[in-house]
Amino acid sequence: MSHMAAKSGHGHTEGTTHGGDGPHTVKIYNPTYLMKPREGTKFLKRDVEVTMQQILHEKLQNKEYDPAEQSQLTKELCTEIQTAVKKMGYERYKIVIQVNITEATGQGIRIASRCLWDPEQDNYAEAVYKNQYLWCCALCFGCYWE
Repeated sequence: MSHMAAKSGHGHTEGTTHGGDGPHTVKIYNPTYLMKPREGTKFLKRDVEVTMQQILHEKLQNKEYDPAEQSQLTKELCTEIQTAVKKMGYERYKIVIQVNITEATGQGIRIASRCLWDPEQDNYAEAVYKNQYLWCCALCFGCYWE
């Protein structure tokens, strides 16, 4: 396996590794000693929620609940939401996505989470989608790290 690296802006190095299955680009983050996000890169709850709601509506509209498909569907939704949020330019944020889908049968559900984070820099966004067949809740946690 070989590795090539090139210094890039914003405190990271881009490298290419060559292994058995071809070259892969790897970002290696170097310390910038920034204790808060750069101007314009702070995690914005409202923007993320709009993006998540669009994805849920697009993927789940007229979708029926099928227990055999839900595992794969939740993984796909997590990946798509994470990719869309990363494209929003939140530098140095760890993006964690959680998606729950359940059948719409009139039952209640309670989802809770606890996090240890900096309330000035870190945040979360949520989006809920429901139709006559299913109910879906997606959570996106944006945690700033250095």
